[in-house]
Amino acid sequence: MKAALLVGPQKMEIRDLPVPVPREGEVLVRVREAGICGTDFAKYRGDLGGNFPVVAGHEAVGEIAALGPGGVGTRIGERVAIQPNFACGQCETCRSGRENICPNRVRLGLDVDGVFAEYVAAPRKYVWTLPEGLSDSAAALTEPLSVALHGFQKCAPAAGDRVLVYGTGTIGLFYVQLAVLSGARVTAFNTSEPRLEVARKLGAIQTFHSAAELETRKGDFTIVYETSGAADALARIIRWSAPGARILLTGLPEKDSSIPAALIARKELLIQGAMTYQDEFPAALDLLQKGAIRSDLFITNIYPLDQLPRALANFRSPHRIKDLVRIS
Repeated sequence: MKAALLVGPQKMEIRDLPVPVPREGEVLVRVREAGICGTDFAKYRGDLGGNFPVVAGHEAVGEIAALGPGGVGTRIGERVAIQPNFACGQCETCRSGRENICPNRVRLGLDVDGVFAEYVAAPRKYVWTLPEGLSDSAAALTEPLSVALHGFQKCAPAAGDRVLVYGTGTIGLFYVQLAVLSGARVTAFNTSEPRLEVARKLGAIQTFHSAAELETRKGDFTIVYETSGAADALARIIRWSAPGARILLTGLPEKDSSIPAALIARKELLIQGAMTYQDEFPAALDLLQKGAIRSDLFITNIYPLDQLPRALANFRSPHRIKDLVRIS
């Protein structure tokens, strides 16, 4: 099979590799389209450590090509989305119902070969059947939308809440649309004007591209979704939040920074983290199938597999939101 093999930092080669053989309880998925994510870019740059060579990628849709022993509940040819983080199911964290933060989880594209290939094997319990009528390209957004849904459900706004979405990449723009659908008054912040234009199309009533401009709203926001991962984001957000505000952290900073802890106490702010997803894939697929999520505004480019290195080199383009790879 053709696969994009990451042999080292910023060294990717299109190679012929053996087709994986699904083990007991697994299915073999013929990958049709895959999304390019910030995690893929970080792995490509070498920011996530070793484990080379590896086939990168974790956001994918495809069709069942083969069943491993015990592969019941699915059929050959069925179109599916892959949930790419596999929990151990045995540890205390998993037994408490929080498989998304299992310390032993196995991640496609990081710990084992991922989806930038013609075929990938995955546990049957982690593939989800696509609804009829949903295109491959729209379905390729299921994984990042599930990330946003997981955080959103932890910190859902009510009608009239003054929401700030800090960072309007793919996840941030999903937060914009989800908050707008909830009746909140949404403000978006990003240094990229093209991404802010998409935020406005999704219903943001105000957008800012500099922190200095946002100082005019200091102390105003009742809910803030931080998706940028910028080191100074949390300190700024604490200042801009209203007393009693809720802050949801989805972005992962590359380094820690100091925060005004006294201000958190004085304002009685509630700060919570959110990591990947638990059981949000069906809800994400339903929103995409119904057209509640404007998938057409998210997909910027679709590359063939042999152009994946070019796509990764273009990852920081301010005009890019979600690029896909069409594999088969």
